[in-house]
Amino acid sequence: MKGYQSMRAKTAHLPEQSSFLPAEKVATVNSKNGTLGLTFRDSKKLPVHGWFPYVEGFSAKYISELIREHGKDGIVYDPFGGSGTVNLLASLNGIPSAFSEANPFMRFVAETKINARLIAHKEFPEFQKSLSRLRSWIRDGSLQQSAKMQDLGTYHSAFAGRDFFEEKDIRDLQALKNFLPEVGARNPAFQQIFLLAIASVTVSCSNMTRRADLRRRRPDEYIGRTVNVGSSVLEKLAQMEQDIYLAPVRYAPAVFATADSRHRKSNMEKKVSLVLTSPPYLNGTNYIRNTKLELWLTGLIDSEDDLPLLNKICMVCGINNVVKGRPVSHRFDEVESVASQLEQVSPDLRIPAMVRGYFSDMYDVLSNCSSYLTDRGRIILDIGDSKFYGVHVPTDKILVRVANAAGLKLQSEKLLARRHSRDKTPLIQSELTFTHAA
Repeated sequence: MKGYQSMRAKTAHLPEQSSFLPAEKVATVNSKNGTLGLTFRDSKKLPVHGWFPYVEGFSAKYISELIREHGKDGIVYDPFGGSGTVNLLASLNGIPSAFSEANPFMRFVAETKINARLIAHKEFPEFQKSLSRLRSWIRDGSLQQSAKMQDLGTYHSAFAGRDFFEEKDIRDLQALKNFLPEVGARNPAFQQIFLLAIASVTVSCSNMTRRADLRRRRPDEYIGRTVNVGSSVLEKLAQMEQDIYLAPVRYAPAVFATADSRHRKSNMEKKVSLVLTSPPYLNGTNYIRNTKLELWLTGLIDSEDDLPLLNKICMVCGINNVVKGRPVSHRFDEVESVASQLEQVSPDLRIPAMVRGYFSDMYDVLSNCSSYLTDRGRIILDIGDSKFYGVHVPTDKILVRVANAAGLKLQSEKLLARRHSRDKTPLIQSELTFTHAA
């Protein structure tokens, strides 16, 4: 009884309950304006989902509904795992899952949200002890003292000539990271969670901002902003502590399959009931460069020079993934028609090469996913079209042709959202559902 009362006293500041699984049913298209933003925005306020602000993330409500309906007779697989929304929701529904992800930092985010969180929940009293020590170290002035002693040589070597941070802020971030082995030495899962808390505030504590891409803040952005790294990390840790305490007991593991979803995993054949993913949009976004600050802070790269190696693992979706001289393994008439038009108008010939490479790589991904499906399994894609230099790329329509070549048939197509390109041309976001052709 004494131990129970002690535990209640230590957790008295935490709420009694919270909703981890969004229960509301998702509409297709808003009748008022014809749009539905199936993005990460509605997930930010949900427990655990908001641990890292991922621009390209999925809508938790949308994903939860699909998993409940189609994911019960096998494992759920996301070939473009991102921040782990699909796998987290599968886990919370008691359904085992697997994922692929080329960005090692995003793999770290997903595994921390799912697996490290569970360990911290099971060992919550010990987690609180480590967390209390970290909080005290931040609050009692030890952080400031340690920050003064930091050697910034590795930072300047990694980003030579760049001023991504004010010196006081990068010193605080580095001091926090370097203290973690002391506070989380006995449990690597605790250390993972603390490191993610630091990484999650890295961009907001920098001179950069992340919209579609990571870029430098303009002079008129965040006017009057005051950066306090310690306070930002403490706020994030408070959110994480609450989410871990309230984590539901129901759990299923999420397994990392491979960095490159173009590479087939024979041990997954005929085991997947639902492939649920949002492939990279064909929009030129560099998904690796967007997280270069977090990649460095977490020790996953030594410098910007490592980024091209990671880009080679990614499927072609941006011009930075285009490798000169790399042959296009799979060609389609519909793709050649678009690429030929782009060759006539694009000043950058990497763009038509990007289009060819994208659909060639998607053939490999869809072919692999087809081999993973159970007989009654299905593949659900959230995808949007694109436009470059006045040339429309009907990504959704072409993917239907590519999927057919990979042994799949289109079962249904649903409009999810109306979008627009930079020149205000109307674009769409679609849900495509495929099953085995035979």
